[in-house]
Amino acid sequence: MEGGEWRNNIINQLRGRNKRETFAFQDIFTFQSRLFDNVNTLKNENLQLTLVNERIRFSNTESVSSGGGAVNEKIQALEQKILSQQEELTSLHRRRGESSQQIINLNAKVHDLEKNLQAKDIIISENTALIASLRAEIQMYENNMTELQGLNQVLRDEHQALQIAFAAIEDKLRKAQDENRSLVERLIKYKAKDADKMNEENEHFLKKKSDKVKKELEEAAREGGSRSSGSGGSDDKIMDSLPYYATSLPNKVALRFDAHDGEVNAVKWSPTDRIVATGGADRKVKLWDVSKLGTSENRGTLVGSNAGVMSVDFDSTGAFIVGASNDFASRVWTVGDQRLRQRSSSETLLPP
Repeated sequence: MEGGEWRNNIINQLRGRNKRETFAFQDIFTFQSRLFDNVNTLKNENLQLTLVNERIRFSNTESVSSGGGAVNEKIQALEQKILSQQEELTSLHRRRGESSQQIINLNAKVHDLEKNLQAKDIIISENTALIASLRAEIQMYENNMTELQGLNQVLRDEHQALQIAFAAIEDKLRKAQDENRSLVERLIKYKAKDADKMNEENEHFLKKKSDKVKKELEEAAREGGSRSSGSGGSDDKIMDSLPYYATSLPNKVALRFDAHDGEVNAVKWSPTDRIVATGGADRKVKLWDVSKLGTSENRGTLVGSNAGVMSVDFDSTGAFIVGASNDFASRVWTVGDQRLRQRSSSETLLPP
């Protein structure tokens, strides 16, 4: 409600309530008015009867000697009428007192109702002020909600943009992983080729060496053939005395454990303890204690690399470990406290 509309509404409500509450006492008010009218009428009749009585008394004194029985009967009738009128007047006075008491009671009730009305008016004014404050608070909350909705929309847009950027980064990461995998496969192939080539060179070198030894033995056998006839078994003795090397390939896994979350790119034994260092695609270098047979215990995780670790190595004392990663940097950690001690200066050449 704006302006004075709420006042008019309150006044109309009070008038309606006054009409409803006074309707039950309307008969009493009407009866009281009627009693007042009857009292006034009886007063006038009493006055007239008094005048008539005086006239009769005056006429009675004049005709006392000559009065007859008819006059006496008329006087008695008038006296009886006066007595009845007096009795009726007394009853009317009594009824008037009762009506006055009822009026006093009704006035007291009206006074109480007026007090209640005033209290309710105070409550209505307080509620009106409370409603105004609540409306102001609702308006403030609506403004805050509008601001929050705008902020939420901005955050949603930023979230969508970040999701798009994240999807693009994931695609780049997937492509880089595929490229890395292909490079690793190519590196494995190249290493296999190098190993095959090295094995061929070793076999060729051993074959040449064995041929040379055989040739030398044959020459030695020809030269010593004329010395004794029992020297026929010397070739076998010489062949038995020659050193030879036996090779064997592992055919059973002694220990298997999951070292990293992704690929394992490098493994290195410590030169002093039974500790194995592993470097993986999760940008971590982990130390494993394999001193107990058939078990592996994580001795610590070396962090600080910004890319996958491709190579690890210990120093001669086993106190330091170096790791090289794909971010064109090398880092040195201490094995004892597992803290990063030094970074290579090539890290400064990385793009932002």
